[in-house]
Amino acid sequence: MIGLHGAGESAIVSSERFVIRPAAADDIKEMSGVLERAGLSSSRPQILEFSLASSVTQMFVGCRDGRVAAVAGCVRFGRTGWLGNVAVDDDVRGQGLGRAISQAAVDHLHQAGVETVLLTATKPGRPIYERLGFTDEGISYGIWEQRRPLILGGDRSGTVRPGQVDEAVRHDAGATGEDRRSYLAPFADRTWVAGPGLAGYWVALPWGGGPIIAANAASARPLIVEMMRTSPGSRLAFPELNAHGAAIAVSLGFHLGRRVRRMRLGPPVPGYRPGAIYNVFSLATG
Repeated sequence: MIGLHGAGESAIVSSERFVIRPAAADDIKEMSGVLERAGLSSSRPQILEFSLASSVTQMFVGCRDGRVAAVAGCVRFGRTGWLGNVAVDDDVRGQGLGRAISQAAVDHLHQAGVETVLLTATKPGRPIYERLGFTDEGISYGIWEQRRPLILGGDRSGTVRPGQVDEAVRHDAGATGEDRRSYLAPFADRTWVAGPGLAGYWVALPWGGGPIIAANAASARPLIVEMMRTSPGSRLAFPELNAHGAAIAVSLGFHLGRRVRRMRLGPPVPGYRPGAIYNVFSLATG
């Protein structure tokens, strides 16, 4: 039996074999290993450093015999939040650690006032989250990989320019239904917008890729092209309800690799417009 002791930031979940606690900078190397063994791109130390430093994120580690054997993270955007980056080493699977560390992250979000917790789940992961009370929203996110290098010489069309983070926040809220200003603000000097006369943004994340929100395909395409120029090898991940996104992806040489499902604990998010999302910040944070 795994029990919860304490509350809030000092919460520690423990059993005879495991301890779950908030992550610290000293854990990054081991956390990176757990995430890498699970095949998650969030294993890069630069991403983990950002997550540990952000005021709206919280990472947890599950330790066995003093070593990090599991990881989970969460981020809060006011009344909404996301659970993600959940990974458990193979040698401790099937012992309740994945469920317990996920529950610790969900409890943290609820204690912070989050009403709706969101996540994207693989097919094997869905039963675990269902046992935590999550429901499948019936929306799949496709993950698209670049099949081959593409020559983009004539594709820019001069419609992408540096932008202000306020522009990004406006477009972002109109698509996600969430207030992610505090999460996007650290990248104010890495924001690009599509214009003139077009509506969309892209944040060029330091580790590659980045969220792309656009009102239409004409706005999205130049932003995706610019991402491909400056971040070669980046993938795309967006709701499959966005048919325009799929058409652009195919035309630029991407292929659909796999799918994950959007799940929810709590009331639906008003204002969520999946057709305007052309790339997520990450599958762990929407």
